[in-house]
Amino acid sequence: MTGPVPVPVDVAGLVVRRLRGLLAGQSLAVAERVQVSTETGAGPDGGPPSLPWLLVAEDGHTWTWPAVQRAVIRLTVWHHSPHTSKALAGLALGLLCAPAPPGLIIRAEPITAPLAGIDPHTAAPLATCAAAVFARTPTI
Repeated sequence: MTGPVPVPVDVAGLVVRRLRGLLAGQSLAVAERVQVSTETGAGPDGGPPSLPWLLVAEDGHTWTWPAVQRAVIRLTVWHHSPHTSKALAGLALGLLCAPAPPGLIIRAEPITAPLAGIDPHTAAPLATCAAAVFARTPTI
């Protein structure tokens, strides 16, 4: 094979970087001091070490050779109340799915709206939602 080789990118990592930048620019109280990560950290019972916390996880992945990846990305938010966890999850989902300048993320489409609940391990309020994120596959 000659020429550049397409290499899949870490879509969850792309989403983390995008959401960190977008949420940092928000003046809403629900987004203040939010940590965005692909890990929950080393908090009690495996929960996040601080609130609010936004976990970005990849639940599924397909790759249309050689150009486009589609990853199902789950956003889970731990916050101080069921309302604020759901509000921050909705904000993050909206920001992720809004049109953006060209880059490695082509587009994102919501799959599920935020659903609130209680973390069974930490008893902290949380909310979760999901999006399909389409990303370009760069060549090396």
